[in-house]
Amino acid sequence: MERVSDLPTRVVVVDDQIMVSEIMALSISKERDFSLAGVANTDRDAAQVVKREHPDVIVLNYRKGDEEYVGVARSMLDESPNSRIVIVSGTGDYERPREAIGIDRARIVSKNSSIAEILSAIRRAARGELVAAAPSHAR
Repeated sequence: MERVSDLPTRVVVVDDQIMVSEIMALSISKERDFSLAGVANTDRDAAQVVKREHPDVIVLNYRKGDEEYVGVARSMLDESPNSRIVIVSGTGDYERPREAIGIDRARIVSKNSSIAEILSAIRRAARGELVAAAPSHAR
């Protein structure tokens, strides 16, 4: 039987909207099984915090204005190859972000999800489970 670590899951939040990243950071920091490893609001800050912290899970907003975070997601995984990503996507297309990044370590969750659903997605990603579902209220 595989032993589950007693250490909290280290999480980094990346979102260009400061209010969103602060709400996610606050929610994560209140969970006993999580440790907030950092928050970033720019590509540059995201790359630095991931390189420094090597988190278990990165929560990443898929879009930054009209741009996609594809390049920054790839570079973060290059810097921290054991990290998993939970992509918070408002596009409704769960395959496109994963295909664009070109990795299977990306987990997708709708931007319309509740905080509880996003926290659940982080837990599932940390365990290596696939996360790609619409929010429960949309089903």
